[in-house]
Amino acid sequence: MKVTFIYHSAFLVELERCSLLFDWHGGDLPKIDRTKPLYVFASHHHGDHYSPEIFSRFGMDNVWYILATCIRLSAKRKADLGIQEDHVFRMPARSSLALDGLHIKTYRSTDAGVAFLVEAEGKTLFHAGDLQWWHWEEEPKAWNTAMENDFKTECAKLQGIPIDVAFLVLDPRQEDAFWWGFDWWMRHLEIKTVFPMHSWEEFSIVKRLKALPCSIPYRDKVHEIYFNGQMFMI
Repeated sequence: MKVTFIYHSAFLVELERCSLLFDWHGGDLPKIDRTKPLYVFASHHHGDHYSPEIFSRFGMDNVWYILATCIRLSAKRKADLGIQEDHVFRMPARSSLALDGLHIKTYRSTDAGVAFLVEAEGKTLFHAGDLQWWHWEEEPKAWNTAMENDFKTECAKLQGIPIDVAFLVLDPRQEDAFWWGFDWWMRHLEIKTVFPMHSWEEFSIVKRLKALPCSIPYRDKVHEIYFNGQMFMI
């Protein structure tokens, strides 16, 4: 399995028989083998996770799009983009889809849209989208408490599921709380290897995480990303 970090929260995963592209909204892409099916995922409508450019960039030939239901396009926009409805699947939170050998489940984000759990070719991948323990000092205590509860309740649904590769939020804007959600994931879920994302290209944040004593049990599972376009063989 080859994993390429594109930009922000966008990753390309190349398997033997298909390729999966998560939350691409811009950034240079490596050459993709278009003889294999390409599955393009968009977790929600925010501009740092989705762009309508995906349709004009990849077209409809041997490509399928799996979108959160919060992504909406008018009939005119669909026509302008050349969208074929049988190549686009809209998924609400907490739903499932079987698609050409892929098994996809969604989880409710604590911000917008969904997170994706994808089983493909004997591998299980999890892309969190904006599902995160969001904690902001400027928010009221009640808001932060409710966010913590929502995050833990939703993420607990993944307990007991072996995950081969996870893409999880590690956001420096959360200041001293930047590691809380990531640490919870790693301590409560069965994750073999993980890529931090949503770090706004502040790549040093992984070293900050690994320097914390809390990361001792799992720090060897965390890949360090140094630049856009970096490739990893898993």
